[in-house]
Amino acid sequence: MSYFTKKYLCIAASLFLFSCTGEKAPHIEGMVYIPSGRFIMGSEDVDTEGLGKDVGSRGGAFYQNERPVRNIFLPGFYIDKYELTNERYKIFTYAAGYPLPPSWDWEKGVYPDGRGNHPVNNVTWFDALAYCKWAGKRLPTEEEWEKAARGPLGNRYPWGMEYDENKANLTTGDTVPVGSYETDKSFYGVYDMGGNLMEWVDAWYEPYPGSKMKNGDFGKKFRILRGGVGNFSGHYYSLIRVFARSSYRSFYWPDHGGNDGGIRCARF
Repeated sequence: MSYFTKKYLCIAASLFLFSCTGEKAPHIEGMVYIPSGRFIMGSEDVDTEGLGKDVGSRGGAFYQNERPVRNIFLPGFYIDKYELTNERYKIFTYAAGYPLPPSWDWEKGVYPDGRGNHPVNNVTWFDALAYCKWAGKRLPTEEEWEKAARGPLGNRYPWGMEYDENKANLTTGDTVPVGSYETDKSFYGVYDMGGNLMEWVDAWYEPYPGSKMKNGDFGKKFRILRGGVGNFSGHYYSLIRVFARSSYRSFYWPDHGGNDGGIRCARF
């Protein structure tokens, strides 16, 4: 066991004592309450394999933008138990008169049979923001998303410390109905944070406080997405274990959508 691993586990154990407050909160259908307390955010991982350079990552070496590790206190909040589905997003577009997403598989405004319970994708950050507001919620902050995924012990992956590609939708090449992987569930009971789709959060792509990293992509140009996805293949297959980590940060233009980005809301 390395020095950093020992240090990491010691910090996690101490934070656990301050995170299990026993506080109670009203039940909200479809949402999970994350209690107030401290948690570990970020990582000390190092891209010793040169994976970032190997795939031409815009940010260079992987993991740099996840430093420094911080001990953060957050008040209690709620987060959606599952990613937003096609069916629920369709209801929103009708009720709010909102445009449909430019999904490749929605034909004439109708999602394919059998995909109503799949997570909606090809939505922009603005689409995600609009839905959450309509639903009386908001987008989670980057800190809230990571705490919900890691739990009080600072899990490397939502399910624990060790990588296992079978625990989440990481290799199917497509989305699956939300909640299909019982093993892709965080300590708090939030599903699909390691696989299926990434999700937009309410954060600009900026360096963490205390970081000395320089990157031309910083500067309130891109919004953050969090989580792993299930549609990697070919050259990118080796990166699944990187992207499934709860501390991984992805980013994209806020007015663009992709087939690997979806929605999960939060509220106080």
